[in-house]
Amino acid sequence: MIQRIISFLLSMVILFSSLFAIFTFHSGTAEAAVFTVGADRLLQDPNNPNIYYFVGMVYYEVWKSSGGQWTDEGHKPGDKVLQVDGGTYEFAFGSNRKIKNIEVTQFQYNWKNSNNTNLGELIFAKSRAEELRQHPKQYYQRATSLRDYDNYKDTPVVGKGTNKAQKEVYVLNGWLIAEEAVNRKREEEQKPNIPPFAPGVEGYRYYFPTLFAIELEPPEGMAIIQHFDTKGNPLNGIDGFTDKEMKLEKGK
Repeated sequence: MIQRIISFLLSMVILFSSLFAIFTFHSGTAEAAVFTVGADRLLQDPNNPNIYYFVGMVYYEVWKSSGGQWTDEGHKPGDKVLQVDGGTYEFAFGSNRKIKNIEVTQFQYNWKNSNNTNLGELIFAKSRAEELRQHPKQYYQRATSLRDYDNYKDTPVVGKGTNKAQKEVYVLNGWLIAEEAVNRKREEEQKPNIPPFAPGVEGYRYYFPTLFAIELEPPEGMAIIQHFDTKGNPLNGIDGFTDKEMKLEKGK
């Protein structure tokens, strides 16, 4: 009888631990509510010194309880989430620089520029150095949504014209389909002193990497000279055209 009571109590502890863990994980969030990005994590555009890039690892998690219920509006693997809340990102520069604009688009791991430089590789390595110390890039790439998600809510850039600005990120119509979603249950159970989840519990994470292009105003007294054809296509590096930054001097 005593052994049965002890066994029952242990089962209840495991069950409640599993339920507590499930409902303390937040779905559809980025790395933080307001995520401040340091300048050392930004990659400067090789052709335009006033543009910097960063990739934010927006993600969405779904969990299923031992009773078979999916958390957070019942979303489960394979579903479409109408709005993935990616959080707010903040970028800061020196007091002598002003932020002109911040744009967000779907990040491409193998994005190459006109010189065939793999900017996607460089941006990810610069932005996500800490994550790459924990897992290889393929870990995040396999867990990235396979459906196109280059559809973002139009949010204002707060702080335009100053050296510090923020932008909220919301991915619209994000599909929970990936080559191999992150198995969050397995990851949690591999941590020390974490009891196993109750039978039937599942947890998965899907990534929606987002490219930030932060454009700065030219430094005071400087101007950017760029060349375009009649259709608006850049001509830098073509037929002798070279974009450059020039110092403005009075009387010259």
